[in-house]
Order: sequence, then C-alpha cells, then structure tokens
Amino acid sequence: MANALRWAEELRATGAVRGFGGAAGLTPVDERDIAAVAVRALLGDGHDGARYDLTGPASPTQAEQVRIIGEAVGRPARWEEVPRADARLRMLAGGWPPAVADGALDFVAARIGDPEPVTTTVRDVTGAPARTLGAWAAEHAGLFR
Repeated sequence: MANALRWAEELRATGAVRGFGGAAGLTPVDERDIAAVAVRALLGDGHDGARYDLTGPASPTQAEQVRIIGEAVGRPARWEEVPRADARLRMLAGGWPPAVADGALDFVAARIGDPEPVTTTVRDVTGAPARTLGAWAAEHAGLFR
C-alpha cells in the first residue's frame, strides 16, 4: 500500500493521478501485514522453506484505489488514463531503469481484465485479517492533503 505514496504529490496538486492501467486490478498489501508475516516466519516454527504470496483483502483497480484515497482524504480524487508510452517516458524521467519500467508496465497491462488474485495468507499466517486500503488510506490521509 505504501506504493500509493508515489501518487501523493500529484493528488495534492491536482486531485488526480495520471497513469497507465487504471483498469488494472491489483492487491495492495499493508506494509504492517508484510512485517507481521515476516515476524511469524522468522520466529515461529513450521515456516522453513515456505513461500508466501501476500495480498491485501481485495483487488481494486488503480482507479478505484485513487478514489478510495480521495474518500479517506475527504475530497474527490480521480484517475486520468494516459497511453502506456507516455507513462513509460514519465517513469524514465523519474529515474526508473528502462527494464524496471517495462516490467512494471507489463505487469499492470496483464492485470487489466484479469485482476491479481487475492490470497488469505496474511490471515492464515498471523490469525488476523489483512488490512484494507481504506483503513491504510485513512491512517495516511495527511500525506495526501
């Protein structure tokens, strides 16, 4: 979920995020859930050799994520779709290595119409449900104002 912070400056300035793949369904996971699973895996028994696929509890599109953040901030926020090539140029200008930008864009493109699957791993490992994007956004709303 902390990846959404890359949108903070743009949301503060314009109330919108301009990007590629607004219809891509992704599963943002709260960094505290990642840490909780890591603690259990490192300190608990039965995790040797385990590989955990961590997700949040839902697969909102990027456009829905922006709307959810706007609700938490208390003002409308919207997604403005841009062509993939424009998004790539913007990423490169922001310092992304070309291969990393292309990989990220490929991943997003693959999730359009085929959302990332949601797992129950956080609950299975920690006993607590994965935190929602809405809750995370409410806790971090000040960063988007």
